[in-house]
Amino acid sequence: MQRPPQAAHAGYLPVLDGLRAVAIGLVVVSHLGIGGVAFDRVVPGAFGVTLFFFISGYLITRQLLASLATRGRIGFAGFYARRVLRLMPAGIAYIVVAGFCYRLAGGHISVAGWAAALLYGANYYDLWAGYHSTLPGVRHPFNILWSLAIEEHFYALWPASLALLWRRRALQAVLLLCAAELAWRFLLLHACFVPGAPAFCGPENPNPLWRYNRLYLATDTRLDSLAWGVVLALLQPRGFGPGRPAALIGLALLAASFVGGGPLARDVMRPTLQGVALLAILPWLLEGHGWAARALAAPPSLFVGRLSYSLYLWHWGALAVADWSAPRFGATWLALAVTLSSVLALASYYGIERPMLRLRHRFGSRAPAGLTAEQDPAERAGHATG
Repeated sequence: MQRPPQAAHAGYLPVLDGLRAVAIGLVVVSHLGIGGVAFDRVVPGAFGVTLFFFISGYLITRQLLASLATRGRIGFAGFYARRVLRLMPAGIAYIVVAGFCYRLAGGHISVAGWAAALLYGANYYDLWAGYHSTLPGVRHPFNILWSLAIEEHFYALWPASLALLWRRRALQAVLLLCAAELAWRFLLLHACFVPGAPAFCGPENPNPLWRYNRLYLATDTRLDSLAWGVVLALLQPRGFGPGRPAALIGLALLAASFVGGGPLARDVMRPTLQGVALLAILPWLLEGHGWAARALAAPPSLFVGRLSYSLYLWHWGALAVADWSAPRFGATWLALAVTLSSVLALASYYGIERPMLRLRHRFGSRAPAGLTAEQDPAERAGHATG
């Protein structure tokens, strides 16, 4: 039986948790309004989500390739058990708690809105129906779930696709997908925002922001943000490891991706440019060279990175509570938002994620149990499986 080459760097990589800390920092700072509109235009929180997507695509593919290399097959039952235990307990807890608090405050959530949140359809529900808050000045608690829906769709599709493609042309197929996604966003930009647009464009909406949302929130327009991470995982076993010059070029390309605020630059080209940039930057960071890699692997970065999933979920609910309690972006609002986000994220991590981690280990996970870079002996000898 033909086997794929061993996935490079199969063990735990602290730099990835450090990058998660950067990603969640960008998202939270953007949502807190720190730096104002000017900051969000220069380094938007949207890049934090794109970085999360890239890391997920890379890490999941790396795990799947390690399974193919060692066993010649993908253990689908173990993979999906680990994914369920990783994501669903904290996610369901957030949906239930935030949703019922919103209802107690007088907000309305339809049955379809609940179902879309629980079944990972929040991104398309938000586009076609809309999580529109019925509490003036208070954000809807389910708006934040769009990116989790995209990740779940990726998890549902990619393992089986890789199992079918790895003997053939997996890398070529993923690169073709990246090119097709770019072309699809370009088509949507020019075909969907005129009277009588095709049904796949979604309902007409007079709000100019909707143009951005159709290109930003949908799985069919954002899969390439995960696919560029897949490309890196597929290239590494072939010896792909561009050095510092390529990383510097990637940084320049990343900076260039933030230039220009028009729809073509922002909504169509930016995900592609950022994916290519990260493809050049991440291998250099993973080699551990330089102050940036050391900073990403430092204990404070690892601490925030391990909390990133809970913080991503619960900070949005905390912001909704702050909206309801004080004028938005004022000192009281900011203090309440930061404090409540921190408390809820820590409670979710220690009360939900850590107990689930022990169960994940039974299904083959080698994710570190603590908030440091130290690994247990079994993890050092095996593979990190998330």
